[in-house]
Amino acid sequence: MRPVVLLARLNELDLIVDSLKARLTEISEALREPALIVAARHALKGAERELARCGAVQRDLELKQGEIQAKLTIAEARLYSGEVRNPKELGSAEKDVQQLRRQLDQVEDQLLEALVCTETAMKACDEQKAVVARLKAEWEARQAALLSEQAQLRARLPVELARQAAARQSVPPALLPGYDNLRARRGGRAVAKLDGDECGVCLVAVPPSQLEAARYGDDLVYCSNCGRLLWGE
Repeated sequence: MRPVVLLARLNELDLIVDSLKARLTEISEALREPALIVAARHALKGAERELARCGAVQRDLELKQGEIQAKLTIAEARLYSGEVRNPKELGSAEKDVQQLRRQLDQVEDQLLEALVCTETAMKACDEQKAVVARLKAEWEARQAALLSEQAQLRARLPVELARQAAARQSVPPALLPGYDNLRARRGGRAVAKLDGDECGVCLVAVPPSQLEAARYGDDLVYCSNCGRLLWGE
């Protein structure tokens, strides 16, 4: 068999192996948790921190409200009990009640704001949880298909590697260094099949004198444009 045909067969197998390895690398990258999910989880943690902050403020204000309310109840009971008869003490008791009522009004206004804050934060947290769940479900659905493809490619790769090794052994050793160098410089495609009277890769016309040699000769013929080995049937 002509050397160029052996090289052409080897090149096709090399390209298949390259393609399998490249796709396996792509799948490995795709199986990693996407940056979009990482960002969504980070946003969820931020929303949860805000919810915790609002909740803490709300609880503190509720506690403060209860304390003031208890003091106010006692103060009002004392004021209206009739036990305080001294005008000075009565005036002082009235001031205490008024002050406690103002404090209670202020705390209740703050508590209302805190309740709105908590409700808003809870809604944002729930929405972000839904985003994370949706992105994770989509990613897991893609993962199932990718894992299936990965298993198929991993099973096929050893077969193609064996075919590649056998094809390489069939090529005269002296031709391999030049072939490997050409493959490295031409994106893996070192051998081009003739397409009529043109190079099948760069589509530049091949001189008639080279066509015959590429189709029938044993000497290696190179495309004058792209530098690839030419062969034909």
